[in-house]
Amino acid sequence: MGKSGTDTGSVTGNRAAGQAKWTFMVYMAGDNNLDGAALRDIAEMARAGSTEDVNILVQLDRIEDNLTRRFRITQGGGFKKDCLESFGDTNTGDPQILYDFVKWAVDNYPADRYALILWNHGSGWWEEAKGRAAGPAEKKPRRRLFRQPVRYPIPQEHLNIPALQEHRSICYDDTSGGDALDNRELRVVLAGICVLLGRKINLLGMDACLMNMVEVAYQLRDSVNVIVGSEIEEPFDGWPYAEILTRLTARPRQDAAALACWIVKSYLLSYKGKEETATQSALDVSRIGEMTIRIDALSETLLAAIDADSKLIENAWNRSPRFYDDNYIDLACFAKSLRKKAGAELQAKANDLIAVLKPGKGRAILRQGKIGREVRGTCGLSIYFPSDRINSAYRNLDFSGDCKWITLLERYLS
Repeated sequence: MGKSGTDTGSVTGNRAAGQAKWTFMVYMAGDNNLDGAALRDIAEMARAGSTEDVNILVQLDRIEDNLTRRFRITQGGGFKKDCLESFGDTNTGDPQILYDFVKWAVDNYPADRYALILWNHGSGWWEEAKGRAAGPAEKKPRRRLFRQPVRYPIPQEHLNIPALQEHRSICYDDTSGGDALDNRELRVVLAGICVLLGRKINLLGMDACLMNMVEVAYQLRDSVNVIVGSEIEEPFDGWPYAEILTRLTARPRQDAAALACWIVKSYLLSYKGKEETATQSALDVSRIGEMTIRIDALSETLLAAIDADSKLIENAWNRSPRFYDDNYIDLACFAKSLRKKAGAELQAKANDLIAVLKPGKGRAILRQGKIGREVRGTCGLSIYFPSDRINSAYRNLDFSGDCKWITLLERYLS
């Protein structure tokens, strides 16, 4: 595989004798109120089970007994039968713990392609020292907490990353002071995993809330080929692992794009007729840069017109589906609302952005879908647009350094 672009071709060359076609790694942060859900998902995985071509590996940190376990899931096995090793309580918010799990998986179960699934609560790009993330069954704000020192898997000086901050994003660990992987830590550890693999991660899955955002995908653009996740809060049951893995083990030669599209389809089918609101989308991360250029051009045009017609932005925001306490909006709905009453130049920039948000093979959004009236018309990708003030941590994202969107927000909200 190359260093860029969607993983679509065959893998040849260095394949070792007997090497699997896929290693599917699930990093389960169950040291919180999702402990029971973790056991149910492992049982779902055991309905498929590993094969010669597909390794299904899990690292689970539990709140129930303060132990961390590693599994290779077998058909008919599960939590009680498939544990390979166990050790003391770990902090799923420490990037070194994630890196160690992936290294163990790669060393012991090499494959042509790798999927890494981050399983837990999520909050999109959001970072705040006070902690404000919540999962589908947890809506209380988190209190400010001190972090443990972080041990990075590769030298920080090689990555040109700003100083460490106290923030949150995904994989919360309640017995480690509510710690979680923030945007900086996630970028660093995935970069370390790329060094380990010698290439990008084929598929990154976010079985967590709110993670499919422009800002998150852009942050991880150098480490991942394809991302699968939701732009809104996930229902409590999360991904349907039995259906996803049964298909993968039956068709192990499929590439990351095909697997990602199947995850989207099976996820939505699992909630059909259950009165749930759900979204899921698969992103070709190599095309996020092109999308950012279009957002930048739209931002620049809006900045030029903001003094004369700020109502245009306000009306588009009001008509867009909003998530996470009105901090995130669906990007396509916003652009479509903007162009309805825009002048020729702004309409052209909105159309340019809408064009790259259309799903399909070879596009930035490979596949997307939704269930529920509240998400009608959404594209599967959100962007930050708060209702009142900007979270200061937003300025630290790669996206904010490379796009005028933050300048637009600052001008508009002031």
